[in-house]
Amino acid sequence: MEAKSILDADMATVAGWLRAGMAWWLDELRAMLPAGLRRQGGVLPGFVAWHGPGDWQKCGKGDSPPVLVDPALCLVREMTLPPLGAADLQRLVRLDADRILPIPSAQLVIAARADPADRTRVTVVGLRRETVRAMLEELQAAGIAPTRFGLAVDGAPGAMALDLTEALVDAGMIGPTREAAPPWWVLVGFLFALNGGLLVARDIEEVARLEALVAEQAPAVNAARRIANRIAGGQRQAQELAARRRQQDALGVLAAVTEALPPQAWVQRYGWDGGSVRLSGYKRAGVDVVGALRKSPQLVDVAAADAETVAEVPTGQPFDLTARIRPAAPKAVRP
Repeated sequence: MEAKSILDADMATVAGWLRAGMAWWLDELRAMLPAGLRRQGGVLPGFVAWHGPGDWQKCGKGDSPPVLVDPALCLVREMTLPPLGAADLQRLVRLDADRILPIPSAQLVIAARADPADRTRVTVVGLRRETVRAMLEELQAAGIAPTRFGLAVDGAPGAMALDLTEALVDAGMIGPTREAAPPWWVLVGFLFALNGGLLVARDIEEVARLEALVAEQAPAVNAARRIANRIAGGQRQAQELAARRRQQDALGVLAAVTEALPPQAWVQRYGWDGGSVRLSGYKRAGVDVVGALRKSPQLVDVAAADAETVAEVPTGQPFDLTARIRPAAPKAVRP
């Protein structure tokens, strides 16, 4: 089948394809069932035994009992064919019916059934269309409207050897029928629902197991979180302390000022406010205190302070200076 033909098909054709595909899939599932579940044995509680026009008996009760046709009215042949699904087997037999049966297929209603124990052993049945018409007319006149037809078993009243209903529907002899789902289909539905329920139950059990595992590991996880929080807090405190030490290193600033100050100068007053220093004192004549302090890598913006002029003394000239402390580069603190 080409993709173009699928796109050009109308909804009725597509629905027919879907029904055919579903029927094929159900036939394949039916073929995979054990032989005991596929066997059409058992005795019908009510049926019509048809032996020919004017020769039939109704056994049991019911307005629509199955009709069991006498094998003497049918052409029956046993043969060996490849194992196929039910739908494929019916198509194969009908295509080759003129070779299998001695009467032209146009005059027959043809059905086939594989042996449940050995699917290569096939029973082919041909029932004349004129026999079917006579049977339907006589039953209708008697007020019987059967919805199922089958081949009777010799010597076993009420037993059906082969179901002819689908063959009669395909031949246009009767209308399509709807049968109640066989018991094994009910079993399949129950098992499907049970399987879904088991999957849901297993999923719930797995979720419960994971919740129990999480609850069991919760104390250890909480302890690990507390330890991690304490470590993070210690790191923050160490970084803050290091930053404060870099910003408030009084001894380091004093050492830097002492190292930068020329030997011919001495400090009379030293002031430090954490960000800058102020130096007041005396120096020998010709000593450049400002230039010496500017050479220090830790001091910037060295300048004379705006203050009252200090009188000179015989030992030297006064100076009053201010300078800012260069911020130190931050150092990474290892955890």
